[in-house]
Amino acid sequence: MTPSSPPPPPPAPSPACRKSPSPPPPPPPQQPKAKQSKLKPFAWTKLPKNKIRGTVWDAVRSDPPVEVDASLLTELFSVQPAAGPAKPVAGVGRAAAPAAGGGALVLLDAKRANNIAIILSRVRLPFDEMRAAVLSLDKETLPSDAVAALLSCVPSPEELDIVVSAGVPPASLGFAERFVLEVGSIPRLQKRLECLAYMVRFDASLAAVAADVATTRAACATLRTSLALRQLLGVVLRLGNALNGGSFRGAAEGFRTDALPRLAELRTNSTPASTLLHVALSHCAALPPLDGEAEEGWERVKALAASTAVLREVARLSMTEMADEASRFCGCLQTVKDELAAASRSTRAAAAAAPTGDRFIEVMSPFVYEVEPRVDELKADLKLMQAELDATHAFFAEEPKTSMEAFFSRWATFAVQLEAAVASGDDPRAKRARVA
Repeated sequence: MTPSSPPPPPPAPSPACRKSPSPPPPPPPQQPKAKQSKLKPFAWTKLPKNKIRGTVWDAVRSDPPVEVDASLLTELFSVQPAAGPAKPVAGVGRAAAPAAGGGALVLLDAKRANNIAIILSRVRLPFDEMRAAVLSLDKETLPSDAVAALLSCVPSPEELDIVVSAGVPPASLGFAERFVLEVGSIPRLQKRLECLAYMVRFDASLAAVAADVATTRAACATLRTSLALRQLLGVVLRLGNALNGGSFRGAAEGFRTDALPRLAELRTNSTPASTLLHVALSHCAALPPLDGEAEEGWERVKALAASTAVLREVARLSMTEMADEASRFCGCLQTVKDELAAASRSTRAAAAAAPTGDRFIEVMSPFVYEVEPRVDELKADLKLMQAELDATHAFFAEEPKTSMEAFFSRWATFAVQLEAAVASGDDPRAKRARVA
């Protein structure tokens, strides 16, 4: 009996019958990331890092760090959905433009003679008294407006020659011709009247120029030395970087001052709406005062607003016109000195032929002696003012093409906005605390 064979192995299952492995369990659902609110940007021009040294922004970096209330910024400056087009307001449009509503001998041009007669009617002096007052430099008889009138009537050499060569008695001449003959014939009349005008207006002109110089220097000092202003700029820098984070405007170490007036243009989402300037002021009020500051909190902000009044005053001045006026004022003194030198060089014969009553040297010599030190002092102040203007321009890293008029104009605009913001007393932090 043959041993039995082992049973054959079971047939392999066909590929179609193989079971595929079970798929891995799906991953747990991820929580959606919270969408970060987009903030309204603050438009400014960043300063290059190599322009920071020695400027106000260099000083800002040494101040204590400013803590920004991020939740407040998100609440106030997150971008809102665009609203529909605004409806036109009835009655608003371009305003309508207002509705436009004898027998005397005449030798000079008729128009010129008539103008002389009209101008001299304001002086109201007989020609002999007028001549005597000009020769004696009598500023009591000839006040500033009278001297200005005479200056506009000084005859040309041709007009003087026409009248003198006619050989006509004064009583037969017309009004303008008599003036030319009796007053216009005074030697060096134009220069003499210019010297008299300078003497008559000296005190008022010096006071006006000196006041403008003092205002300009005070404005420069306010901008360069105000600790509260420096701290406010630091706050604005921090807030602007927070709003501009992630954009090309972010991570700024300083910015051009032309951005300052835009602080009052970036409005918040609150009701009633506030501005970024109000937010900056509220942060500034919450900071501890810097060394040397007496006021604290909102009182310090109010003191800052009050100190910027001088910026509105200096913005009314033209640096170019002021420099020209100061140059003319100092140059007129040189004109007086030149006339004195010319009079002193006169020969004895010329002195003998001088008109009776001529007191030019007698009056002008002590005048020059008295006022020359005051003019020298003004010149020194003008040099200091120019140096302080240059230093202030550099302190805020202004571009060379930015004129001081444009520089002070933007600061004046910001000063007005600052005063209005402080007067409104709209502190966003305090408002949110009250609501809570």
